[in-house]
Amino acid sequence: MGLQHGNILPVLLLCAAAGMTTSCIFSPEQESSDDPKSGLSLAWSDEFDSGSVPSSANWVKEVAKKGAVNNEVQAYVDNDETAYVSDGTLKIKAVKDSSGSWTSARLKTYGLHYWTYGYMEARIKMPSGNGVWPAFWMMPENSSYGSWPRSGELDIMEYSPSTTAGRTYATVHHSKSSASDGTDSYSSLGTKTFDDATTAFHTYGLKWTDSYVEAFYDGTSLGTKYYNDGNGKINWPYDKNFYIILNLAMGGTLGGSIDSSLTSATYEVDYVRVYQ
Repeated sequence: MGLQHGNILPVLLLCAAAGMTTSCIFSPEQESSDDPKSGLSLAWSDEFDSGSVPSSANWVKEVAKKGAVNNEVQAYVDNDETAYVSDGTLKIKAVKDSSGSWTSARLKTYGLHYWTYGYMEARIKMPSGNGVWPAFWMMPENSSYGSWPRSGELDIMEYSPSTTAGRTYATVHHSKSSASDGTDSYSSLGTKTFDDATTAFHTYGLKWTDSYVEAFYDGTSLGTKYYNDGNGKINWPYDKNFYIILNLAMGGTLGGSIDSSLTSATYEVDYVRVYQ
């Protein structure tokens, strides 16, 4: 999700408890194909087809104060106004109250579902308005290589029209290539601009193998792979379990200036799927 993300709350070391969904380490084919799902099968999904709230079997809602990360102006809260399910989609809604304070939601599969390698995809319609910053991304279940960014971050989709002219982009974060000093070093997987990003759904996916990661939007590669160079954790901390995060930030380091007339924004997700 860019800059200093990771968990708002301290990352806890977890053992896979009975009944907890885990995934085996899986190494897909080494070369990408026209279809990033080629040779893979659906391992997990949330289709948001039932109920009125996100499934507690799939998602945990984080709670955090304004400015907890990236100078974001919203607080993350756990209520049915900022995260709900209706008409077959998940809505993550940022809301400004009468005092000018923003609240929103940040959902994660942390402690419930996590994966090493595969193809992760979501079908998404972006929120409207300058200052919105929705993201679909992944963080390590355990910080085995140290605090952020040493243990890595996989950003499948970020969108911040106030600062990036409406481009949608994918990024990987890791430590400096010269020294594991905890300084963020990131590599772009490419960008794409959808003229109808806020009015139509598009798919955003990441193919993650033991040798590279590659982003696919609407099933087409963004054209840039990030390779495992064989030098270990400094450039390739992506050999551990990662979990999925969906959140809508407002403003902050990358969200930028928020339209003064904006009082709410809705990030809509049709499904999230993992193939292995």
